[in-house]
Amino acid sequence: MYFEERRNKDGKAFYVAVERYIDPLTDKTKRASVVYHANTVRARKQAGRELEDKIDELISKKQGLFQGQSMKTFFELKESWFNVWRTTVKPQTVKREELVIDRLSELLADDILLEKITPLLIQDCLNGYREKYHSTHSTMQHIKCTLNKIFDYGVLHNAIPFSPSRVVKLNATVEEKRAKKKRLEMKFLDEREVKVLLAELRKRRNQNYYDLALFLIGTGCRIGEASALTESDIDFENHLVTIDKSLQAHDLRVDDFYLDTTKTGAGERVEQLPEFVMQALIRVIERNKQFDEHVKNFPFEAFRKSEFLFRTEYGAPITSHSFREILGRVNRVLQAECQEKYGFEWTKNAVPHSFRHIHISVLRNDPTVPLKEVQSRVGHVLEETTNGYTHLMSASQEKSVEAINRFIEHMGISKGLASLA
Repeated sequence: MYFEERRNKDGKAFYVAVERYIDPLTDKTKRASVVYHANTVRARKQAGRELEDKIDELISKKQGLFQGQSMKTFFELKESWFNVWRTTVKPQTVKREELVIDRLSELLADDILLEKITPLLIQDCLNGYREKYHSTHSTMQHIKCTLNKIFDYGVLHNAIPFSPSRVVKLNATVEEKRAKKKRLEMKFLDEREVKVLLAELRKRRNQNYYDLALFLIGTGCRIGEASALTESDIDFENHLVTIDKSLQAHDLRVDDFYLDTTKTGAGERVEQLPEFVMQALIRVIERNKQFDEHVKNFPFEAFRKSEFLFRTEYGAPITSHSFREILGRVNRVLQAECQEKYGFEWTKNAVPHSFRHIHISVLRNDPTVPLKEVQSRVGHVLEETTNGYTHLMSASQEKSVEAINRFIEHMGISKGLASLA
């Protein structure tokens, strides 16, 4: 270490403590310095101490880039990952992942050393867990996905040289593959089934469920996005809807519902609306006005005051749970009566997300609608995600609107809408 006297542009003297050190990333000699202003023994000693601390910090910081955090056990790695990861996702996602974290504590001992964890150990642990609890393939996939995230974090922070779970493969049995396919098939609806489902929803006492179904078919919105909509989100003059939020209601009381962001950044979008959706929204708004007037004249403690568009009979926003309940009743009615009333057996299990499947399938099966337009319309980033929605259905969004309008007209649904207005 050595000391220099220098002068600033005004000619005033100041002093610099200088020391050289070896950069741990390059093995080259570098120079660090600290400025002090009094040319005394005490000031030089203080500057020397500050310079040593500065060099230690520089070296430690650069070593951290390749040496990683001091994580030795699986517990330390798991906790470090979870504390960072939880700040990047929504509370309900954290809650779901906490259940998996609890399972991991039984799968892999917290005190096991990271250096002892091998792909074969991971494979044996997963097999043992599955055999002990008779876990489904989807449960094991979720567990392995979490392990992948934890070990990838470890690789990033140089706690381990590679991820021992990445090379592990989970193989579903033939029965599990068939069961999964059957579950998916039950959620997909063809044109005939869509028509029958809408006919039954139209018979419900609260017609908002029917118009919500039409809105979801016409826009491909997620149910949480539709639940969050208010009248101010609709541009009636230009036939547009702004999707920029989602209603969070899972395991919450009505008074505790809250607005959150859309599922992904790409989920924030503006969609062009088909005419049948505009008519559905007009009917919904008119019913809401009638309901608000009724509440004003006949107040009741069960009624809820709300600005949301799609409401239950008591004024609370329609959520995934409440809509799923209605669809469950419709499913049961159709299972019992579809053959007699409509001439075919009802084998499906329609859920709120089924309508998003319908919308995307219609657009992806129409050769005039570009994939990018579909992705923009439904808020998808990856092409694989959009293509994953296609199934049984044989810049501007005009082509999308035309395609979904043709679908509705082909089923003859639009002809019956006038009587509902």
